[in-house]
Amino acid sequence: MPSSRFVVPIADLENGPKEVSFTLTEAWLRDVLEPAGASPRGAGSVTVELTKQGQEVMIRGSAAFGATLPCVVTLDPVAYDLRPEIFLMLKQGKRVDATRKLAGESKAEPRIPKKKRRPGGKDPDPELTDEETAVDTFEGDEVVLDEFIREFVLLELPLYPRRPDLPSPEESIVSPPLAGPTGESSIDPRLEPLAKIAERLRGAANKE
Repeated sequence: MPSSRFVVPIADLENGPKEVSFTLTEAWLRDVLEPAGASPRGAGSVTVELTKQGQEVMIRGSAAFGATLPCVVTLDPVAYDLRPEIFLMLKQGKRVDATRKLAGESKAEPRIPKKKRRPGGKDPDPELTDEETAVDTFEGDEVVLDEFIREFVLLELPLYPRRPDLPSPEESIVSPPLAGPTGESSIDPRLEPLAKIAERLRGAANKE
């Protein structure tokens, strides 16, 4: 198991909120992003404030990092500067990763909330309450943020990266009307005889 990089001792929170900053090294970002088809653009950073409230720890802050993803249309690399907001409420106790247990996800995939088991379903896993799925936990006398930061980084990646100079999908399916040689609307050749008759009738009416 790799050692944790982003750790805050609980003892440091006893005297009030504590702000901490960590560097997201390019190597760490590469390990996180490459399984998702993205590449880091240098190192990043994360800054959070931790506040102890009884047996809970509230964590607020943000991360900053650059990533490159292939365009969904042309496969050209598209660069992004991403700023995920971080908010967590952790309870002290043994951590149960409820969402991964329900989804059977691997550690290389981002955590995504899942629906509860349907009544009468055959899911062998127990149904989890809203409180259990909304609040995570920490163990011992340290708050380890590695897994949480990894998930916030992954969830910030755009689902459909697209080159900014490409037309939007709506624009690409609407073609502008074609103009005639002189800029006037052209007449269907099949209607030209009727147009000449209408022109003669208008001329006759003007003479009267």
